[in-house]
Amino acid sequence: MTPREKHVPDDAQRTSVCLTAEDKMAILLIGQSRRAQGSKMTTMNDIVADALWELFERTTGKTKDQVRALLPAVPTSSRSKITQMPKPGRKR
Repeated sequence: MTPREKHVPDDAQRTSVCLTAEDKMAILLIGQSRRAQGSKMTTMNDIVADALWELFERTTGKTKDQVRALLPAVPTSSRSKITQMPKPGRKR
């Protein structure tokens, strides 16, 4: 089994949300619909985040790009956070 592609940005913070059975069913149906359309954004996190942005855009009239322009620039690190571990030698 191959790992799923990561959709959550590194700067995302974990939170908890309480959902009713009806809320969960709606999210599952949206996920199934997206899967049928061939979308990779089918996780509960993807669906809730998309719904929040859509609600925000409708209520404020600002797009996601306009909000991103208001945020301070995040410095890019030249050092990778990934450490390459050497493979152990074979013992016979």
